[in-house]
Amino acid sequence: MFYLDRSPYSTHAMSMSNLGPSHFKGFELSNFQRRAAAALDTDHNILVAAPTGAGKTLVAEYAIHLATSQGKRSLYTAPIKALSNQKFRDFTDDEAIPSVGLSTGDISLQSDAQVLVMTTEILRNTLIEDAESLSDVGVVVFDEVHFMDDPERGSVWEETLMFLPKNVIIVALSATIANLGQFAAWLERVRERPITVVEETKRPVPLKHYLFHPKAGIFGQHRLKQIIKRFSDQSRNRNFKQRDDTELLNNIIDRNNLPALYFCFSRKLTESKAQRTARNRFLTSKDERKQFDEIWQQAKNEFQFNDERGPMASLHDILERGIGYHHAGMLPQQKEIVERLFSKALIKILYTTETFAMGINMPARCVVFDSLMKFDGVDFDYMRTRDYLQMAGRAGRLGMDDEGLVYSVLEFDDVMGAPIHRIQSGGVEPITSRFNLDYATLVHLHGIAGSEQATKVWEKSFAAYQAREHSKQREERNRQRMRAVLKKRFEFLSAMGYIGEGTEILSRGRTSLHLFGYEIQLTEMLYEGIFEDIAPEALSAIVAATIHQGRPRDTYPTHVLRPIQGLFRQAKRVVDYAREQEELAGLTPTIKQLDESMSAAIYEYANGCDFYRLEKFTSAAPGDFVRIARMTVQYLRHLQRLLKDSDPKLAETAKRAVKQIYRGPVDVSAELGLNNQTFDSSKTARTGEESE
Repeated sequence: MFYLDRSPYSTHAMSMSNLGPSHFKGFELSNFQRRAAAALDTDHNILVAAPTGAGKTLVAEYAIHLATSQGKRSLYTAPIKALSNQKFRDFTDDEAIPSVGLSTGDISLQSDAQVLVMTTEILRNTLIEDAESLSDVGVVVFDEVHFMDDPERGSVWEETLMFLPKNVIIVALSATIANLGQFAAWLERVRERPITVVEETKRPVPLKHYLFHPKAGIFGQHRLKQIIKRFSDQSRNRNFKQRDDTELLNNIIDRNNLPALYFCFSRKLTESKAQRTARNRFLTSKDERKQFDEIWQQAKNEFQFNDERGPMASLHDILERGIGYHHAGMLPQQKEIVERLFSKALIKILYTTETFAMGINMPARCVVFDSLMKFDGVDFDYMRTRDYLQMAGRAGRLGMDDEGLVYSVLEFDDVMGAPIHRIQSGGVEPITSRFNLDYATLVHLHGIAGSEQATKVWEKSFAAYQAREHSKQREERNRQRMRAVLKKRFEFLSAMGYIGEGTEILSRGRTSLHLFGYEIQLTEMLYEGIFEDIAPEALSAIVAATIHQGRPRDTYPTHVLRPIQGLFRQAKRVVDYAREQEELAGLTPTIKQLDESMSAAIYEYANGCDFYRLEKFTSAAPGDFVRIARMTVQYLRHLQRLLKDSDPKLAETAKRAVKQIYRGPVDVSAELGLNNQTFDSSKTARTGEESE
């Protein structure tokens, strides 16, 4: 076995000589999979970094197999609910796993199952709310652990890795990252257990990267300088500025380099491109159209949708031609149908946003990038190498293709100035810590050790570890800055009546521990009487406003909320007061203000409005409504559990609110096959409340 080099500046691991089993579940294991299995056999934590499609999931399954054989439970965490749902289905089909559960906030199934699939946020919340429920867990798999770099949600991964009991084995699966050794060294220190790093750089199906411009055709990166020279005196030529991928599409179709994933960084673009491509092309055969009809009819029976008119009818006409689109604004049932068809190779060209590349196992013969620029949360810029490789990695199907083909569509300015070599061939970016403890976590830490001791948690973070590796001066500067911020946040919690002296947690603080994410807003509304004698539909509308962050161009009919306008005014005053207290403590306000742009639709849906009439009440996409409605259900359930004993009347109101909106496409059951016989009911028996 190997251990990390003990030098504090180590960014590498020594090689491991012995290998584990050569076969598992009927598969012949590759060398990197065998090295990972050998490490797990000796109770090491492992960090596996390998390209998309290399077989990291089999390592996770081996870890789950070991835990099961030892009579211990396994948790599988994923960054997005779509990936959690897919893993739930995969594990349910695995005869070696006796029981499978799912916990995503949308739904809770058999939470004490042998293998429980969950989002990372749910796991972090469980650690703080009910850590005892994890006492029989032997292994936790962190799929896509490089998501720790996400600016908004990355801190959750870091906190979970820090707070999990030390006896739990960690299996961290990642795409290739630049600071693998640094990340592993921190994990070994914070987990207090030897870690084995297994890095695989070779793809099972190699990729070939090409560029395309209508005035240059398809060409390799080696010809870029030549193309630039030819384009250099065409800056005023409009013909060179036109965007047209027809030649590229024809080439891909004529050479049968299908199926193709065509990545666009705009929802509208995925739909408009699919519609345009479908106008004069039929890419499916007669037999394939027969298969399509069978799958469509099966889905129609499951989801009970109307395809005679409206969005399902237009989607049907495009999909029938072997062309489709997929993005987060679609209804879950639409995405589910598209994924089923694509997995059966009945969609030949799928226009999709980058979420399709996040862990979902849907490879293709080739991948096309509509652009090398994307929105990074602040501005449009050329994408990171890691993001490019994550999406490009979907090209090339194991056992079917000798190579995967990747095409990037360039505009004139891209030819002349895009960092193409860096994007396609450069080193992948490092993981950067996003450590930022929220208020509920701070209340929890105060209760364990008091505010002064709680500030020392930062010392164990990856943020502190990264600062330490730069210089003593930088480390001390970061320590002082972090201590100052934490001190102010504890002062805010004290002023608001959440914490007392020593390790005392006050009533408001105890309430906040059950309301992660929007704990201050919901706690304050509870204690200030906003929810007193409230109607279920009004409760749903206010909870939706608490969690929703609309887009600037969102519109809705304001008159719909007139009956509860007074409630909204009171709720806004309560939240604004909390934000003012943050400022008084010397903090930049982090408590989100209420956003009622989705509340009109939620309110009408709770009052019985048919789902397909909701477009009158919101300009948001149907899929966005479903996402917010499901999040609203999640927080209503938090309130229901929290108030079960202390305020049974309001708990009952929350339960009724859930029943009003957890219907139609908002109900996740159909997506998981729980409305038919797809899954063994003994493995997915429902637990918890009826509404769940």
